[in-house]
Amino acid sequence: MNKVANYDELDYDYSTYWKKRAYEHESEELVLEKLLKNTQGEWFLDVGGSFGRLLPSYYKKYKKCVIIDYSFKTLKKNHPILIKKYPNIELIAANAYYLPFKENTFDGSLMVRVLHHLDKPKEYISEIYRVVSPNGIYIQEFANKLHLKAVIRAILKLDFKIFSISPYQQPDRKNNEGARENANVPFLNYHTSWIKNELTKKGFTILKKYGCSFLRIGLLKRLFNTSTLLFVENIFQNTLSWSNISPSIFIKSVKRNGEKTKIGNNLEDILVCPKCKHSLNISNKKAICVSCNKEFNKKDNIWDFRI
Repeated sequence: MNKVANYDELDYDYSTYWKKRAYEHESEELVLEKLLKNTQGEWFLDVGGSFGRLLPSYYKKYKKCVIIDYSFKTLKKNHPILIKKYPNIELIAANAYYLPFKENTFDGSLMVRVLHHLDKPKEYISEIYRVVSPNGIYIQEFANKLHLKAVIRAILKLDFKIFSISPYQQPDRKNNEGARENANVPFLNYHTSWIKNELTKKGFTILKKYGCSFLRIGLLKRLFNTSTLLFVENIFQNTLSWSNISPSIFIKSVKRNGEKTKIGNNLEDILVCPKCKHSLNISNKKAICVSCNKEFNKKDNIWDFRI
């Protein structure tokens, strides 16, 4: 199985995926409005934020925001658009397993629509815990293996393995999302208890859980307009999020341990070598690790820290 779903390989434009998914997009904005209510801070990190789809949800709450994504081409394409509208945003190409940031940096962070592509989720959770600051929040979205349609299908097939806590690899349905056909990239669905357990083991404290996209059914989307679906969606988010019937789930957690350190206002103040975590000598458009001598470059206004 490939380690990374590399959208650059086939010039995949992720924004096209959302052109007919207004309901799903606005459902996620509804959830984030709830989860980010009354939050604020210095630095915010959007892991796998791509073309900045969710930027409006957190931008005004934090002084400096960073989007990382493995797709350099996506960041390059959208940089002129985003920087004009959101001047306090930084875009960095990086691998989620090797974040190029100092410990205890981010007062807030999230990952939405990305975890299903990672084949080493435990390593990622350790890495995001490292860079979140004490009392900083982290929001994890994941594809729910026990959503209502999946459970009904499994019961009809007498396939009761779906109720196990282990992550579930979805079968290939020719929805390659930028990968080559038969590339066999990860597409993992998760049990809520598995996510909660892993976040807790790493040191996060679970605060809230919300279901999302309760009405993600093709027939309903054809019969009703988006505003009607969102009206019902909001009711379901407020009344049914205790359950695990929605296809997408958001969990908000907080990092309780560690000491808050003074973080600078410039991007260079929070950067480290993504591989060995040592300091960088940064000049012009080049950064060289003081320990392993690995070199990283800034091209087209985007730092490339991919490992």
